[in-house]
Amino acid sequence: MSLPTPYYSDDAVIIYHADCRDILPELPKVDLVLTDPPYGINTKSDGDGKISPWADYCNASLFYETWIGACRERLNETGALWTFLNWRSIVTFQKAACDLQWPIESLLVWDKKWIGPGGPNGLRPSYELVALFRREAFSIRDRGIPDIRRSQWSAIKPNDHPAEKPIDLVRWIAEISGGETILDPFMGSGTTLRAAKDLGRKAIGIEIEERYCEIAAKRMRQAVLFGGTP
Repeated sequence: MSLPTPYYSDDAVIIYHADCRDILPELPKVDLVLTDPPYGINTKSDGDGKISPWADYCNASLFYETWIGACRERLNETGALWTFLNWRSIVTFQKAACDLQWPIESLLVWDKKWIGPGGPNGLRPSYELVALFRREAFSIRDRGIPDIRRSQWSAIKPNDHPAEKPIDLVRWIAEISGGETILDPFMGSGTTLRAAKDLGRKAIGIEIEERYCEIAAKRMRQAVLFGGTP
């Protein structure tokens, strides 16, 4: 399969409206993958009478295994993949990592500096996770960086995406990881691409929903504002 015509492109950014699994093998090599895939892929279905949802988690890991494996093939030897997840999806990521024989190197805890809604019986969530997969020659130069990062979560989503991550957090991950070209196979509203552009780097984004491609394209047309939230 050849690459489709870009939905948007400029000197720094290319956006494709596509299923990432279809076009990842056709992309050039990149230095960093930084993405936020769907969390709901492993939703339990034991309400349908199954004894355990474990089979659903195992089946869902095939989805993660497919795109993670394809991203690994696109990474340079000095590259890395960072992917957001949460405590519910960690088991699915772990199975995919085992099947790929590509272990998770580290888990970053994102302290949202905010307490989310929760049920009457459990704890209220205030964090999410970001998993780091690395190629052989990747390293984080600053050995003083801990595995907790505080970044304010906001209920206000200026770019109309329900799972939008703080641009300062995404930009920080890109900064500590190095590299020149960043890939986001689940681009959403384009936060990773915006962060890359603000850092003076190149980026490739893939998004299956066209309305988010348009939102991301509008963000890319804005002037570079390092430290802002365009």
